[in-house]
Parts: sequence; structure tokens; C-alpha cells
Amino acid sequence: MENKGPFINELPQSGEVTLLAVVLEKELRPKRNGGFFLALRFADCSGEIDGKVWENPDSVSQSFERDDVVKVRGTVEVYNDKPQLIVSRIRRCDSGEYNAADFYSSSTRDSDEMFGELQCFMTMVRDEALRRLLDLIVNEPHIGSRLKSAPAALKIHHAFRGGLLEHILSLCNLAVSMCAHYPRLNLDLLIAGAILHDLGKVETLELSGVHFAYTTRGQLLEHVTLGLEILERHTAQVPEFPIELKTILQHLLVSHHGDLDKGALRRPMLPEALAFSLLDLMDARMEQTFRLIDAALPGDEFTPYIPSIERQLFRGFGGVPEKSHGSFSDAEGGVAA
Repeated sequence: MENKGPFINELPQSGEVTLLAVVLEKELRPKRNGGFFLALRFADCSGEIDGKVWENPDSVSQSFERDDVVKVRGTVEVYNDKPQLIVSRIRRCDSGEYNAADFYSSSTRDSDEMFGELQCFMTMVRDEALRRLLDLIVNEPHIGSRLKSAPAALKIHHAFRGGLLEHILSLCNLAVSMCAHYPRLNLDLLIAGAILHDLGKVETLELSGVHFAYTTRGQLLEHVTLGLEILERHTAQVPEFPIELKTILQHLLVSHHGDLDKGALRRPMLPEALAFSLLDLMDARMEQTFRLIDAALPGDEFTPYIPSIERQLFRGFGGVPEKSHGSFSDAEGGVAA
């Protein structure tokens, strides 16, 4: 196995380096004075960096493809205030030459620990039929194993191994807090919504080599449809599961994106559906916000413009992001750091 070399977030601001990285982007582009160069974007689990090949770009481009892991040697330099790698040598790596986990981001939390925390939240569900349904779904071996590793998305939020489970737990914690503030809300439904709303993503996304990609069914049907399929399959296994409760769960799934232009099939029509769609959006946006602020270059007061949220983010005066350490209620009703 090849030595990984430095991770991208460890690269110096200048000097020659050799490392393994996955190729995210590859494109021949015209030079200002004629001819072409090869524009690349490299990544590993720690970050991304642009790269350029000036010499023999055509032949170099034919030696590897996007999503290949490559061994690359080059010189790091700063261009437009951003580091880039000027490539001198590059070759494609065989699968036995690298550890795939070096090239995709993972949750900082242990997956088994998170799965155990999810079991605790399910014990808080008072309705026996609903608790039985959630237990059947989460503990189905195929779903449970994928739930421990699946991302919540490919790019926008919680886009890392274990991200879906981390997102679900965050929503469960938020649901407990919201129900404490608005006691008329039904906590059972909010916990069920947290667990079920994106569960179709265990069928939508899969690890392909060193990155997650859409499955064929995921491309054709998307996660809401697949989530409804999972719900239908398991409600049939719970004797006399109330059709009214099943309908409400279906509504939580089809309405959780909030607005029709955001992908919802129906707008939320009951308090729990409205509350849940707001929590889901908030958790997705906050994870995205903190990640983008942390990923910006040191000293930059603003992030680059972010199309998905139509704004730049302010990182703090002098480009130093402020990090606060709050607390949240855990599944046992205590306080977790």
C-alpha cells in the first residue's frame, strides 16, 4: 500500500509535496496565449485543492479519470489568495494501493454510539404501535447497517459517512426542546418524523469506491418515494396499524421540505408537520453554515458566495470564526455537552 502522504488540510503554503488524492474534477481549458492546460480538483477526507498540469496536458488527461485515486507530485503555490498544486507527475492508483476511508469524510462520532442513542429516543415514543413500527424499521439489518454509514446528502448538508444518523439525532434533540416549549406538539410524531423523513436515503445513496453516488433506484425514484415504500412495507408487519396514524406519517414524509418549490409534495398541514419542516431546514442550514465558515481560508472575513443559500457568510472580524460551546438535552432528559 502506498504512503498516503500529507492530507490536504496539512499541505504547506509552498514547496514540493507528494500525496494520494481523489480526482473530483478534470477539464482541459484554453491558455490565454494558445494551447491548453489541464485543470484538476483534488480531494481527500480533510478537504479539497485545485491543481493544474501545464506540460503535456492531453496525454496526462488520458492516464486517469474523474473519481480515480491518484498519486500526485507537485509544487504548492498561492494563486488569487488560494493554494493550488502545480502537478509535475501523476498516476492512477490501483485499489490495493490506498485506504478508501482516507478519501471520504466521516462523522466525528462513533456510529455504534449514535445508533444506541437513536434506540434511546425510540423508547420515548409512547404510542405502542408507532414504537413497534420504528423498532422494526431501524433494527431491520439491511436498514440499520446502511443507516450507520449513509450521508444525509451528496453536497449540501451532513454530506459525510454517518451524516444521516447524525442529522436524525440532531432533529430528535431539537424535537425534545421544541415540545418542551410548545407542549401541545406531539413528541411521538416529531421523533417519528426525524427517523423516517430521510430514511429513503439508505436506498438512494451508496458508497462507490471512495465517494457516495446515487443508486439507480435513487435516480429514478428519489428518497421520499423510497421512504414511503419503506413505511408501507413495515406498517404491513404491525397488526392492525391505525390507518390514521399511517396517513399522518406519510404526510410528514411528503411535506418535510416545506414548500412545493423546495421539493415538498404537499405543504405541511398539521402543527407537527410544520414544526418538523422548520426543524429539518434549520438543522440542515446550521450544519452547512458552520462547515462552510470553518472551511474558508484563515483571515477571510467572508466565505465565497454560496449559491444554495444565496449569500456569503460572515466569519468574524479579522476572519476569526467564533466557536461557542452550547449544550442540548439528551435522550435520557439530561444535558449533553
